[in-house]
Amino acid sequence: MTLQPTVSADEWESARQKLLIREKEVTRAKDALAAERRRMPWLKVEKDYEFEGPDGRVRLLDLFEGRRQLIIYRFFFDPEVTGHPDAGCPGCSF
Repeated sequence: MTLQPTVSADEWESARQKLLIREKEVTRAKDALAAERRRMPWLKVEKDYEFEGPDGRVRLLDLFEGRRQLIIYRFFFDPEVTGHPDAGCPGCSF
């Protein structure tokens, strides 16, 4: 393993300032990309999706319950497993 050189505080600060400039450029580019993503056109959902809920099957539109936005908690578990919520897969539930 190659060790980094040891430099004076002034040299370190100069290198840090150069890196900071590059970091800010990356941040601006990432922000611009995120803004471009938000401006993408919407895709109309034509299919009448249904999901399995605690009270049976429910349509996608009904999940909104009259609201404009839907917040989803994703929780995966085998339908045969009991013990919700402790029995969910910790790697793919969030």
